[in-house]
Formats: sequence, C-alpha cells, structure tokens
Amino acid sequence: MRESFPEVRKPSQLRRDPQVLGWLEHLWKLRKTTGCPLGTSTRGQHVLRLRTLLDLLADCPQPPPAGLLRSQDLPPRQYRLPRPLTPEDDARLQQHWAGASDVLRSALLLQRYTGMRIGECVDLAPDCLRHLGENRWTLHVPHGKPRSERWVPVDDQARVVIERLAFLRTLPPAGDPHFLLPRPKGRDALLVSLRKTLRQDAAQVGIGARIVPHQLRHSYATTMLRAGVSLPALMKLLGHHDANMTLLYVEVTQQDLQREYHAARLQPRHLVPVPPTLQHHAAEVSSADAAAVGAALTSALRLMGLYRQLLAPSNQRLLLLSRRLTRIRSLFEKLSQRPPEEK
Repeated sequence: MRESFPEVRKPSQLRRDPQVLGWLEHLWKLRKTTGCPLGTSTRGQHVLRLRTLLDLLADCPQPPPAGLLRSQDLPPRQYRLPRPLTPEDDARLQQHWAGASDVLRSALLLQRYTGMRIGECVDLAPDCLRHLGENRWTLHVPHGKPRSERWVPVDDQARVVIERLAFLRTLPPAGDPHFLLPRPKGRDALLVSLRKTLRQDAAQVGIGARIVPHQLRHSYATTMLRAGVSLPALMKLLGHHDANMTLLYVEVTQQDLQREYHAARLQPRHLVPVPPTLQHHAAEVSSADAAAVGAALTSALRLMGLYRQLLAPSNQRLLLLSRRLTRIRSLFEKLSQRPPEEK
C-alpha cells in the first residue's frame, strides 16, 4: 500500500478498486521460496486476516467503507483427499493381514473390510456386532463425525476379525471394558501405533508410496461401487450426508468406464421390449374385429415410435405421421364404441 498508493493514509480512504483488488492480485502473484504459488489455504488465511483487520478498524473515528471485501474474494476450499490403493496394493495388504494375530493388524484389516474411519475403528464397543438372522450380520459404527452413527453390513470375513479382536481384548493386560480395542496408553497412542503399523506393513509388502489409514476407507468405497452398490447406499455405508463427498471418495478408472460402457451397450435398460409385429395381426384378418384393429394400430404406433427413436430421432415427417396415426386410432375407437345403427 505504501509503495503503490502513498496518498492513502487513513482507513476511510480505502476503496475496493483499486486498493483491495490490487492487493488480491498481488496475493495471487506471490510465490514461495521454491517458486510455486501460494496454496489456496494460505491465500484464504491472508484474506481472513485482512477481514479481521477491517473489522477492527471499523471502530476507529474514520472507519473504512463497507464492502471492501466480499465473500467471493475468499478462495474456494479444495478437497485433497487421499487416493484409494491400487487393486494390487490393496490385495497384498489384505493378504498380509489375513493371517495376523495381533490387535493392530486385525484393526487395520477390519477398517478395510468396513470402510470405517480410523477414529471410529478405535472407538468400537465390545458388543458392536449384531446378528439379524440367518447369515446376516451388521456392525454398529459409533460417532466418528457429527451425525455419522450408522449400521454397516458385514460378511463372514469381517465377522471373524471382530471375533478375533474380542478374544484378544481378554488377554492381559485387561483392556478398557467400554472399547473393543485395548488402549493401555490411551486413545492417541493407539492411533499413532495403527498409522506406524500401516506404514511398516506397506513397506514390507513392497508399497513404496506413503499411505495413510484413510486410504483404506477410499479403497472400500471404490470396491463397493465397482461391485454394483448404488450411490445412495454407498452414502449410507460411509456415513456421508452429501453425495458430492461420496463422489470424491471413489475412483473411476478407464477400465471401469469401458466395463460400464460395454455392459450398457449389451443390455440397455432404457429400451422398451419390441412390440409384436403386424404379421401376427395380419394372419388373423379373417377373424378381425374392433379389438384386433385397435391392437394393430397400437402395435404400428409402437413400432414407428421405436424406429424413430433409434434411427431417425430428428425426422419431423415421421413425427407428423405418428401423430396422424394416433388421431386415426382415436377416431376408430370412438367409431367402434357407437351403437351399430349409428355407424
């Protein structure tokens, strides 16, 4: 401000254009020591600090005018969520944990099987598993975030892991009776141990990239979507209240697009069954009555509509012809309903 606008000496002399807009442009042009631009979060913090400063200056004898900063000046929040594991890395980790007999690896495997957050996993209750009859089981996931309490269906693999954890908590030293996972050093220490174990196991199975427990949740969401789970059901499984957040969790690869595309071409769901042809009605001309004629006209209309949708959707002449045929059918139905002496 001192270099670009030396004449501005009081808050009341500030204007949105050019002072504030010039400062916002300067903020966009700032670079880090590495030469990269400032991140969205950093720019947002600068804008919030300026807004706080303007609010404080509003109590001065010569306050700044209103409307210097607007809501659109704050950079939009960008979600940079961890990506799901590749199918190969996911399979290697699950295979590595399948034979584990300790609490930490069993807990990580349970998180992968159920899509829980790591905070939800460590807060599971000892009686979190419920039997719904036959071979149906569900897992009670506690509050990980506000309004995220839910029941998640589980299969036999997850049920075996839960039973293993229930047995391990009975071994000395005795665990907290309120939680399924023992936490002798507290909740934070258990979370640190889980993250450390995940990094060690990832390196052991040959995963070079740094991974975090939340990627197991993303891998679960992607697997469920590829298995055919609908978006509303996936939202319930993950405990989301916004479909946009659920879409950020899943990864749709080119292989997924190819599979969905060819499946839709082979079995399209929007096409109606082909109506019977007119040959069937033509074979019954000798016994034709009003019902047969009406059925023939209806079949002709369906065939013409299907032909127009598949081969000539923009042909206006076919559309007019279909409308004429519809009027003919309507007139015939009125004529067939009259008494014989009026026909």
